[in-house]
Amino acid sequence: DSAVTNANVCVVASGTNPGNVAAPSGALATKFIGVTQETSSASSPSNQVSVMVGGIAQIQTDGSAAVAAGDYVAIANASGQIKSVTPATGTNVRQIVGIALSSVSNAAGLLVDVLLQPMVYVGA
Repeated sequence: DSAVTNANVCVVASGTNPGNVAAPSGALATKFIGVTQETSSASSPSNQVSVMVGGIAQIQTDGSAAVAAGDYVAIANASGQIKSVTPATGTNVRQIVGIALSSVSNAAGLLVDVLLQPMVYVGA
């Protein structure tokens, strides 16, 4: 629905137009759809962008902490970057984007390989 400013970031289902994607609203956003493979062209009147919805994708980290291979990752911010998360507890609900397949340090914008495996975890 709006231009995505970066490649390799998460997008969510649009609340406005069926079939469209949008930037997430913030950390731990739900309705994850996939990962952008490019930015939308400034000359494109419709903000078209390629989105990977399955497989192994490279996604930018937010830099808040290191990500280790095997960590669950979730949307970290409104830019669509990711962060490592622990499973939810209590009645907390957390949408997971997937599982990290590589490790990166705590620097923003680094690319981590992620097995896209969207799931919702509800604490017990």
